[in-house]
Amino acid sequence: MIKLVLIDIDGTLVRDDKTLPAENEEAIKEALQSGVLVTLVTGRNYGAAKEIIDKLQLDVPVVLQNGAFIYRPYSGEVIRKVGLTGDVAKRVIHLCRQEGTFYILYRDFLMQKDMLIDQDYDGPFSMYLKRNAVRLDRVEDVTSFISGEVAEVALLGNEDRILRVLRQLGDGDNFTVIKSLTREDEAFYEIFGPKVGKGEALNYLCQHFGVSPEEVMFIGDAYNDIDIMPLVGFPVAMGNAVEEVKKFAKAVTKSNNEGGVAWAIRHFVLSPKGDFTR
Repeated sequence: MIKLVLIDIDGTLVRDDKTLPAENEEAIKEALQSGVLVTLVTGRNYGAAKEIIDKLQLDVPVVLQNGAFIYRPYSGEVIRKVGLTGDVAKRVIHLCRQEGTFYILYRDFLMQKDMLIDQDYDGPFSMYLKRNAVRLDRVEDVTSFISGEVAEVALLGNEDRILRVLRQLGDGDNFTVIKSLTREDEAFYEIFGPKVGKGEALNYLCQHFGVSPEEVMFIGDAYNDIDIMPLVGFPVAMGNAVEEVKKFAKAVTKSNNEGGVAWAIRHFVLSPKGDFTR
């Protein structure tokens, strides 16, 4: 029996144009009314997720920025906050400059203008910057804004160059590297503080809601969803998910443009068929 449903946002809950399908909203509210717990587990920050949170009226902990920040929005309760040290952030930026890799500094988890850049970007992730323009400031040198911990640093661009940066950064127990997306010939990586990931966040959610991982369904699509998939009882991949995610899924639902979240909730939670084969 599924007692808790965890849902990714981008590529999962919302369409490619970032709108929320009515059928997804309705299915989630039906699940909540039936007594099933539902929350979001996303790479977005709070500001970018707020509209979805408000539409769904989720007065529960939500997992933001891949688990670096777990927040109960209506009460303002911070359940988990894991920052990246300023020293590591500066080291990453230094290496990115050496390799010619574009980077974004995210200063804080709740600050409205949390994204800082000091160079131009033109590539397949340009729409990401455009959609987050309200969060973005162009400055002369982002490192001058690092005085203590920051939320994260993102690396965008040619994946080989990003991997060279990461190899030079080396291993460490004070940071976490998460691959989020690939688009055309570029990749989007994020560097957070220690022990960050959606899988790490699962422990906090299970403890808060009083459920076991076997009673959890997670629905996702991207590389940053892979670490949580083997840990839950009912991992579901979107029809548009990358193949690596589908390998860990017990079921594959419809795509994010076809209300795949609603289909999964209605098929496996509200009227469970008991068949989790693809």
